[in-house]
Amino acid sequence: MRFGRTERDEVVEVRTAALSGDGWRSRLSLKRSGSFVLKLLVLAALVAAGAWAYQANFGPGAKPAMDMNMRATSGATPFPVTLGKVERGTVTGTVVYTGSVAPFNEEDIYPRVTGRIVEMPVYPGDAVRAGQVVARLDDVELSSRVREAEAMAATSQANRAQMEADLVAAQHGIVQMDKELAMVEAEVGYARGVAARSERLVASGAIARQEYENDRAMAAALEAKREAARAKLAQAQAMEASARKKLEAGEAMVAQGRATLRTATVVRDYVTIVAPGTGYVVKRLVAPGVLVQPGTAILKIAQIDRVRLQANVGERDLASIRTGSPVTVTTTAGLVTAARVTSVFPFVEQGGRTAVVEAVVDNAGRRLLPGQYVTMQFVTGERADALSVPRGAVARLGGTATVWVVKDGRAEPREVTAGLEGPERVEIVRGLAGDERVIARGHEGLYAGARVADVGGAKPAAADAPTQKTTPGMLEKPASPEAPKDKNTPGMPGMRH
Repeated sequence: MRFGRTERDEVVEVRTAALSGDGWRSRLSLKRSGSFVLKLLVLAALVAAGAWAYQANFGPGAKPAMDMNMRATSGATPFPVTLGKVERGTVTGTVVYTGSVAPFNEEDIYPRVTGRIVEMPVYPGDAVRAGQVVARLDDVELSSRVREAEAMAATSQANRAQMEADLVAAQHGIVQMDKELAMVEAEVGYARGVAARSERLVASGAIARQEYENDRAMAAALEAKREAARAKLAQAQAMEASARKKLEAGEAMVAQGRATLRTATVVRDYVTIVAPGTGYVVKRLVAPGVLVQPGTAILKIAQIDRVRLQANVGERDLASIRTGSPVTVTTTAGLVTAARVTSVFPFVEQGGRTAVVEAVVDNAGRRLLPGQYVTMQFVTGERADALSVPRGAVARLGGTATVWVVKDGRAEPREVTAGLEGPERVEIVRGLAGDERVIARGHEGLYAGARVADVGGAKPAAADAPTQKTTPGMLEKPASPEAPKDKNTPGMPGMRH
């Protein structure tokens, strides 16, 4: 291996032949002569690294490195805050809860007889009206029962007609017996008159006694005939009463037959299942062809022309919400509906300690759909001539409400008693006089006596920008407006790729 260079017009040769003898002298000579070149190379490397670092940190597209000059400041640096006013006027208290839309009425459709579904002409989403056919069952067996009931009703009707004829015959027999009895009565009267006349004549000797006895025997025979006629009349009357009873029983049988026929007809008509009211089909619970029994739900129908807006309200706010209280309902799509509370359920669930508050509204255009989430803002009260501050000015810790008041450029905490709370302002019942300036935003991290500066006119930060909390007394260096937008390798500031 051979190295060579020219220095002071001399050529130095180095051979790697041996490490003994003159070899170590050659290596020493090479080391001394190359020290200058090595220094030049190191210096060039340092210059190149410095240029690269400058380009990376201060050149175009470079990302500024972390500012390590952050320093703790004294109380002379004011906290940026947004100030608000204490106003006197009408304050409306509201609370907001998440609720849902429920149908005004929802019911399952059940068959009332056992049968196989042969037709179901409606589908989910179809509108149905009261009395509309929504399903049909097989009616072979029930139709046979109707025909059987019809035959039984016809038989009972025929029996009743026969019993009516028997009654008419019994009544005719009574009439005949009455006539016969009347004739016998007449004959008995005549025979008695003849016997009385014969008795007078026989006493005077005008006729023979035998003739008198014959007249008396005739009268006695006619009286016996009269008793027989009376007995026949009584028998005819008994037969008429019996025929009348049988007719009444026949009429009962006819009524029973008619009722049986009517029941069989009604049961047969149960195979045609109709909608009980107006609504929309929500779900098919069985498919056509299935054998169903009473108690098996086949369809779910909901009435959504009117809907119920329901929210679970905490027991703390229940006392301030009453029937008739205004409520503003907002859907996720931004649809706003004004309504009033129609019902406050009179019980609180033990788990969540909430009660259902409901508002029923018209929904003719089906803008609100069952199951949809809504935001319900309830009005809890209204008070005129009340002190109020911006909602963000009230800070709460536990059960204590605090408002930061600015006095002579410094912040002081003031414990207050809050009243009604609206979406933008909060009523202050006690703790403020009304002429103070309060900190509406930026009171996080303040301490009593801290200097503050109102930056309410500054452009607010983007809503999606993360909030950075800074320790009081530490000043953050703002990012340079010329900061590059290139993505840098994490952990390697200034290195671009």
